[in-house]
Amino acid sequence: MSHSKGLQDTYYLPIGLTNLQKDLIEILISIHTKSLLQYCKSNALSSFPEFKSDTELVLPALSAAQLTGMLVANIRAAANHPCLLVEHYMPRQLLLMEPGERLIRASDKFRKMAMLLNSIFTRDRKRYPQPIHITILSHSVKELDLIEGYLLGKPIKLKRISGTSLFNEKHLYGDADTSSSTPVPPPTHAKDDYEYGEKKFKNRPNDNSDWLFLATTTHLSRASDLLDDYNIDIVIGFDPLIDENLESFVKMRKSGKHVPLIKLLVKDSPDHYVLTHSQAKGYGGDLFLDSLLHFVRNRHEIVEQDQTGWIGDFVDEILSGNPQASLKLPPCDLASNDEKRTLLDDLVNYKGYMELSGGAFDLKPVNQDLDLKLYQNKIMDLIVRRLIECEQEYAVRQKQLLGKRLRETMRQNELDQIKVESGQMYKKLKEGEGSYNDSTKRLSKAQNDVTKLTEQQEQIEQRKAELRTVAEDGNVSEQLALKQEQLMNLRAQLNTLTQENSRQAAINDELRLQYQAKSSEAANESLVLKAIQKTRDELKTRLEGPTVSINSSGALEQESRLREELVRVVQQSHFLQGYIKRVQKQYPINGSQTSKKPTPAPGNSRTRSSRSSAPVYT
Repeated sequence: MSHSKGLQDTYYLPIGLTNLQKDLIEILISIHTKSLLQYCKSNALSSFPEFKSDTELVLPALSAAQLTGMLVANIRAAANHPCLLVEHYMPRQLLLMEPGERLIRASDKFRKMAMLLNSIFTRDRKRYPQPIHITILSHSVKELDLIEGYLLGKPIKLKRISGTSLFNEKHLYGDADTSSSTPVPPPTHAKDDYEYGEKKFKNRPNDNSDWLFLATTTHLSRASDLLDDYNIDIVIGFDPLIDENLESFVKMRKSGKHVPLIKLLVKDSPDHYVLTHSQAKGYGGDLFLDSLLHFVRNRHEIVEQDQTGWIGDFVDEILSGNPQASLKLPPCDLASNDEKRTLLDDLVNYKGYMELSGGAFDLKPVNQDLDLKLYQNKIMDLIVRRLIECEQEYAVRQKQLLGKRLRETMRQNELDQIKVESGQMYKKLKEGEGSYNDSTKRLSKAQNDVTKLTEQQEQIEQRKAELRTVAEDGNVSEQLALKQEQLMNLRAQLNTLTQENSRQAAINDELRLQYQAKSSEAANESLVLKAIQKTRDELKTRLEGPTVSINSSGALEQESRLREELVRVVQQSHFLQGYIKRVQKQYPINGSQTSKKPTPAPGNSRTRSSRSSAPVYT
């Protein structure tokens, strides 16, 4: 099913059915088989055997139309949650004390809601630090009780708008203004310094908890201003038939805010069929009957999805405002069943409930008139029978499981005993290994001693043979002289080698002293080299620093200025030299001609009478 796009997008999350929900739906269909055939005016009703019951009807018999309407309502209730099938009082303490996981385990719609909310609550707070305000719209107040029972204790702020809250956590929405508008005169008496009021911490951490608002579709449709006081970010609809054009949603659209509407839709349910064909133009059939028949024919196609990793990706796309978030959702299209089967086959021959090993539960269609009391008794009786069979199956499988656990325990005990024996054997092996190593060492030592003694014995035998040979030989004096001569030669060689060794030792000592002296010099030169390198690094740092660059730029400027001054002085010098030469040509100082001195005027002796030949610098 496609989703409508606009300021407020609508997304459809496909929902399946658990085994418990399938069992309840099969019980409902078996009870309503006759009424549905009557309502459809099927010819198979004549071949349907009549069941005569001794139970008398206390109330008026329900018509086929009434029973069919009750079938659709009960299918919708069972698809939402099995606890909503029977109109009974739901104890508040039960919902408060029942673990949340057990409340949602029996309904795939509640499980998908829990995964959706958990993905929102555990989002990346660095990317989405602002708190999110979520509204959940349900069919009835009892459904809200189940939702609230699951959400109690979660790290969120919960507010019940429709119905009575199971447990009022007294969360205040918005900033509570406790200041008074009445002017209060200042006190006339002296006030002490003690603060009697509530202390206000300046660094109190901000509360960024998410808000969750619970309301029913009926309440919202009748009160258009129900959500006006709340800044809603996401709407989750348990009722897929909720009108997207309600005045409350229109107000959200007028503000220009993107508020996605997420509908939890059971695949191939009557609501799914109605939503699909109500959007199509020119549909002339009976939506009520066609949707029910579609569900009856295709209820075996409704399966519970095990892979739910797409929920986290979908929530991330929703929070980021991606208009293509629907691409993360699985397809939610109606099943197309091309098999040619009659309605009676779909109602009677198909067994949608899970077969148990006991096989005592035989669900047969009810073919008798029903009133409201008998109808409720039938539902209760079949549910209790199914529950008893499930308990028996549980007992049988529990017995099998206990047997397997016992065998596994015995096997583990045997393994533990084998491990203990292995440990003891290993310990003995280690103890024997120590003795074996000691024996091996003693054997090796004894073999070495035997080898040495054997060699010594051979040497003694050899010397004994030589002495015997000498004793038997008569030339003892000649051999003694020969041995003494060999001894003298060996002593001379020993003295020569000793002197050579002494000389080499003296040379070695001299070389050692030279090595030590050169090593000391090298160490000193190394220290000097390190000092020079350090000085070089400092000079390099100073050269690359700003001071040298500033001084060098100033020196360059001064050099250019002095060069210009030098050029100017040289030009002036050339000019003066040329000027002197020119004056000398016109007025030679040491020439042949002499200048005539005029007669000085009387009374003015200080006046120069002749022109000075010296140049005048101006």
